[in-house]
Amino acid sequence: MKDMEMHFYSTGQGAGTVYTINPRFLQGEIEKKVTDDKLTSVNVCRTVLALLQGAKLDKDEDYFVTTTSSGRRNYHINVNTRNLNRMSRML
Repeated sequence: MKDMEMHFYSTGQGAGTVYTINPRFLQGEIEKKVTDDKLTSVNVCRTVLALLQGAKLDKDEDYFVTTTSSGRRNYHINVNTRNLNRMSRML
């Protein structure tokens, strides 16, 4: 969340600011701090999706998901003040 806020402010809060979450990269960063057999990329994807849906962000308007040919997903969030506030309430 802090990284997303820094990205938002460094781009000048302009329209069209999109922040991409790569679950595989996020899993690697979490594994540096937490070791657990249940930490999988599938669980990371589910957690990210639960955050987005729990914050009541609208799919295709506030965020969208892309899938690679191998089935990996990336989550792209339109970053604006409203979406940041909604997401921060979830945390």
